[in-house]
Amino acid sequence: MSLITIMQQVKPFTLLLLLLFLIHQLTQKVLELPIPWADSYLDPLLCMPLLLGGYQLEQRWLLGRERLSLVEVMAITGLLSFVFEYLFPRFSSGFTADWRDVAAYFTGALLFYLAQERGAT
Repeated sequence: MSLITIMQQVKPFTLLLLLLFLIHQLTQKVLELPIPWADSYLDPLLCMPLLLGGYQLEQRWLLGRERLSLVEVMAITGLLSFVFEYLFPRFSSGFTADWRDVAAYFTGALLFYLAQERGAT
């Protein structure tokens, strides 16, 4: 599958979130401009819509499924929250557990689900 074919299947909502993520990474890592709230919570907020969007795209290609169920969205979010906020910090000092990140993951997942129901993903 070509990159052009892939890009044609990615919806504008997902592209907007990806662009926002990349702009934030540029300002934080390259330009070294601090934006405290964004530096702490924007990545966790965008994480689930982007990951779920990729999973949805894969499901569309492989199985012809257009939508993810609410149970799938919440289960994937719960599993990744556990991995990111419990397991990683437990086994590596480079990670810090933060319950507010978990709230951001679930908020992003809910936004993804609502956007999906409106046909935006």
